[in-house]
Amino acid sequence: MSRNRSDRSGSPSRKSSRYGLGSVRGFASAAILVVAGVSVGWLSFQAAMVRTLPASSPIIARFAPKYPDAVLARTATMLVAQRGMLDTATLDAVRRAAAAAPLDARAYLILGHQQLLDQMPNRAVATLEAGQRLDPRQRLIHLLLLDRYLRTARYADAAAQFSVLARILGATQVPIATAMAKMTMAPETRDAVRHTLSTDPVLERGVLTALAKSDTAPDAIFALASPAGRADARAKESWGPVLVNRLVERGQYPTARSVWQRIYGIAPAQTAALITNAGFRKTTASPPFDWTLTASGLGAADIRNRSLMVDYYGRDSGDLARQLLVLQPGRYRFAITVDPGKTDGATKLYWSLACGSGAPSDRNQLMNVAVTATPKLHRIAAEITVPTGCPAQTLTLRGEAGDFPSPMGVTLRDLDLRPLSGPASAGMSKPASAAASETTP
Repeated sequence: MSRNRSDRSGSPSRKSSRYGLGSVRGFASAAILVVAGVSVGWLSFQAAMVRTLPASSPIIARFAPKYPDAVLARTATMLVAQRGMLDTATLDAVRRAAAAAPLDARAYLILGHQQLLDQMPNRAVATLEAGQRLDPRQRLIHLLLLDRYLRTARYADAAAQFSVLARILGATQVPIATAMAKMTMAPETRDAVRHTLSTDPVLERGVLTALAKSDTAPDAIFALASPAGRADARAKESWGPVLVNRLVERGQYPTARSVWQRIYGIAPAQTAALITNAGFRKTTASPPFDWTLTASGLGAADIRNRSLMVDYYGRDSGDLARQLLVLQPGRYRFAITVDPGKTDGATKLYWSLACGSGAPSDRNQLMNVAVTATPKLHRIAAEITVPTGCPAQTLTLRGEAGDFPSPMGVTLRDLDLRPLSGPASAGMSKPASAAASETTP
């Protein structure tokens, strides 16, 4: 009985000695748990640090130099910064990181690019395609595959890459246009790019619009565009107006007008005219070297019956009609017919001509001729002198409001602008602030 009691009373102490912290086995278990906890905590710290800090951070290099995410992030940055030139040690680190993180697409990007440099295009494409399946939004993989597909005439695959890039970046983003512009400069990919874009009109418009905004030469853009793309250039929201406006904003007026004529298919007889549609025919307008007409709270200018019908509300001052001209230095005569009408002296309409494509001012104005409505049909005229250093001019019909709102309606027709020879006429001001009135019975 005493032995049984002794056994029962001694049982807890024996269990404690065998399994508690005081035993060798218990201490070893605790030590393993502590080490495991520290390791997990350190890995978590490394992961958080790599996600938070830049790959090039000195802290990353010190505390997590071999962490797969750090290795791949750092090398992906080097891939761009060093134009793909990576040393052997870096590539070996990437291979180890790839083995530790087999689902990270960056390893496939880096190794696939190196395979391209090592003249193993088939292996490179397979590697890059595997990386793309892991991360369909990896832009550099898309660009590398796009280049390979174009070089090997895989047009359907190239079109798919362009479409995906357009969704990722937006079809009008500069990276797509830049990549394609470089490809158009290379003889081996120029025709392939053109063929690929011709299969996707929406993508073609977006890429051509992006190129039109860049420094790409107009001839290069026309060469890239398909016949459908060139026809689409006439649409207001397409690349044609963007290209013309870019050239105008940079002061390349003769080039801008030449490109404008090419986009809109202007006939040779029309290209020689000093003013586009001076006869006010009902056509599809193509600014800026054609009429820009206003229809707003300011008033309305509309072409009807070979006339310019103007309704000016007289509440605010502003432009009702405008056109950009490219006149050579010299003397010109401006004239236009005003049909019978009524006007209030407080409200004024003026035809003005000013150097440049901006608003007229006292310094750049070449002509300022009042338009008056009278009971009889009459013609107003003025002489203009375009000086050197004035490569483009803006012709504007402007309304000037009086102290009180007063509407004004006029009908204008038979606009004429022609060069003059000989010295300026006596009594003509520069700029002309008044017009010689020619009343027609």
